[in-house]
Amino acid sequence: MLLEPLGRGGIAEYTRELAVALAGESATVEVLTARDHGYGAPAGVTVAGLVPWLRGSGRVSRALRAARLGPVVNALRFVALLPRIVRHARRAELVHIQGFYFPPLLALAMLLIRAAGVPVVHTPHNTFDRGRAHRLPRRVMAGSSARTIVHARADLPALPRPERGVVVPLGEFGRAARESPPADRGGARARLGARDDETVVLLYGQLRPDKGIDDLLRAAAGQPQLRVVLAGEELGGLAQAAPELARSELDGRVVVLSGFQDAARTAELFAAADVVALPYRRASQSAVLFLAYGFERPVVVYPVGGLAEAVIPGETGWVCAASTPESLGEALEEIHRAGSRERMRRGAAGRSLAETDYSWGSIARKTLGVYREAMA
Repeated sequence: MLLEPLGRGGIAEYTRELAVALAGESATVEVLTARDHGYGAPAGVTVAGLVPWLRGSGRVSRALRAARLGPVVNALRFVALLPRIVRHARRAELVHIQGFYFPPLLALAMLLIRAAGVPVVHTPHNTFDRGRAHRLPRRVMAGSSARTIVHARADLPALPRPERGVVVPLGEFGRAARESPPADRGGARARLGARDDETVVLLYGQLRPDKGIDDLLRAAAGQPQLRVVLAGEELGGLAQAAPELARSELDGRVVVLSGFQDAARTAELFAAADVVALPYRRASQSAVLFLAYGFERPVVVYPVGGLAEAVIPGETGWVCAASTPESLGEALEEIHRAGSRERMRRGAAGRSLAETDYSWGSIARKTLGVYREAMA
């Protein structure tokens, strides 16, 4: 059983791909997730939509969120659901918990599942906390998990129980690219106002303060050959970068698309991009990096967490010498000078790397090996 409570977002997409790949390796798989999940009906997988999150647009939902009671209601609903979660778990030989949503609740769920005699594997996806620290729940989950899966070697020392840690890389996200509507590169660039001689730098995904948006804008300020596109849900990153966004040197060269980007819009953005920037200040690994590979786009990353482990310098992208705007600026200047043909070559190499070293069949087989260790 794969327990992924949220049903949407990058971790849900990961869980869906993993579930299908496990089923392809003859495993019997049930995904337990949100009632309003976006999994569809993946082949060979049973999806149980149980968790009733308060995130609709109805009058009651809006009123509760306005009163800041949404998290409380969601937590109480999850607690009330725990007996059903444990009943589902008892039917499984192993439970694999995904993510780290509201750590105290997931830690409680894990303890109850272990008390029911079912072994647990956990993939936190991040080994650090954004905002409030959750040291005790992390220790509880690490102690209750037979194995903790991380996506990069750099994450192992950060685990409370590193001896139980196992590295299984993040799988490729080429399906999103393959199933997206075809996008015309010229038309997509024109809609962003990009000239033929401009290099379009895309920062895609949740716009959080730790994504290095301000660093990217500082790096691009003195380079008139660059056009920066910021696309995703605003979670404080744009607010933090407001002084940089107001710089006169960037007038007319920054495109901000705040909010959820659907499949068609995502395909257009990657079609228009010359490189995808990930100047993250903290990271375990990034689904956006593998999404870029799926769309055959090279990446430029800061040397933090596991990001550099998934980039082959000179082949699939650029790794900055340091996590500074100055180093990022030097890399962006080199990317522009490299020219379109070299950028496209590296993008194609990224897709090839993802489809071989990070294929979901390979990920599923490694994960099944972890399950066998946990069950033993």
